[in-house]
Amino acid sequence: MANTLKLYARYDPGAGVDWQEVLDGEKVYFQKSGAFAYGSSGAIPITTYNGGTHIINAANAELCTTAHPSNVEYVAAGTCKINGGAIVNVKTITENDCFRFTGACSPNAEVTAAEFFVYGATEADPIDDVTAWGVQQGDAAWADIGGLANAYDLGVGGSAASHNRYVAVSVSPSTNGAKTGTLKCSMTFV
Repeated sequence: MANTLKLYARYDPGAGVDWQEVLDGEKVYFQKSGAFAYGSSGAIPITTYNGGTHIINAANAELCTTAHPSNVEYVAAGTCKINGGAIVNVKTITENDCFRFTGACSPNAEVTAAEFFVYGATEADPIDDVTAWGVQQGDAAWADIGGLANAYDLGVGGSAASHNRYVAVSVSPSTNGAKTGTLKCSMTFV
């Protein structure tokens, strides 16, 4: 028996929109608005936020070729834009607009702690020159999720075979150049 924790994104790789596991070697790629463009042509301008969200493979080729994951863009503490639309309250983000962390338990287990954050060189470090915001679906405000010290509490859960947490992430660079970070979630099962 084993417990697992996986990341999912909702997009269409050509067989219909559904939750797709983000596999080893695949990446979440945030870019400016517009058609998919890897590298400098898709770069988010300094002090603006992601206008597009994509899933790419190790060769940086787009996997969400038919329909992309929703793009949730930070506007202010309690507001966002979803897929470039009007500014709305962050509480209007639906599960389908989010990334999903799924903890599977065998045998059934409680979640006594859960959190997520993004980091740079080490878990303690935010991504250099990037502001990263996160929110759990249903919560009222974004929070800084840069580095372990800013981990976002995803709450606890009763005994079950599966525990889902739905989150949105938005990023903004403060300098030019490529930026890379890691999205991490942890769940403690008992």
